Amino acid sequence: MTDPSVIRGVARRFGIRYQRRWGQNFLADRRQLDQIVDALEIAPGDHIVEVGPGLGALTVELASRARAVAGVEIDPACVKAAGLTLRDRSNVRIVEANILRTAVSELLPSPYRVAGNIPYNLTGALFVHLLEQPQPPARIDLLVQKEVAERIVAPPGDWSLATLGVRVYGRPELTLRVPRGAFLPVPRVDSALVRITPEAEPALPRGDLPAFFEFVTPFFQARRKQLTFVLSRRRGLGAAEARARLSVIDIDPARRAETLTLEEWRRIFENERER
Repeated sequence: MTDPSVIRGVARRFGIRYQRRWGQNFLADRRQLDQIVDALEIAPGDHIVEVGPGLGALTVELASRARAVAGVEIDPACVKAAGLTLRDRSNVRIVEANILRTAVSELLPSPYRVAGNIPYNLTGALFVHLLEQPQPPARIDLLVQKEVAERIVAPPGDWSLATLGVRVYGRPELTLRVPRGAFLPVPRVDSALVRITPEAEPALPRGDLPAFFEFVTPFFQARRKQLTFVLSRRRGLGAAEARARLSVIDIDPARRAETLTLEEWRRIFENERER
């Protein structure tokens, strides 16, 4: 299922339209697929939820190595195509659904894993959705835009809100870079495989997380502004008072949101919550 002519033929047969909003760039390079599968380190007893199985190229490899696979696919045409590809795989179930509206932790017994080649515009929301499951995955491996992957795993200095969101829940690693030419149609950017290993508990108490993310979001929406500016606007403070509140917890008021560590964000949040 990585031969471009086969992909085009299956797409024509089932009326697949390569929808950009669904990230329908199918793997069309056998060598790259093999490298992805190797990086996933699948064990015979694994239960794997696949996000967006598409035509089933990766699904076949997962099914041949894992105990059970549940694929969540939003495109009805791809569901039909995958049904043909996977007709002889008794350990695979394809669910037609939007992954962001799916109770992922209920699809397979725990511990389970999540893998897949996802739409680039889904990255931040999907990571949060997976990590906030009542029973989070034991491991997450997703192909995302390379620049986003590099930011997620970067040291403080170029963090985004998505980076912080991932770090609250677990440890990210960039395990493989995949060139854009490995896909059909060819996307505009390269991809990378990101592995996230969730911690047993997030860095902050679960009950505090909604308030924490509500607090930090405005800082990243104005990420070019210094912390003093955003804090003063958010809390209705004068600049001098905002600077003092940051200085007392050893945070330089002139810094910007992208430069802070998770521990520094926790200090600012807890300091402001107590007021």
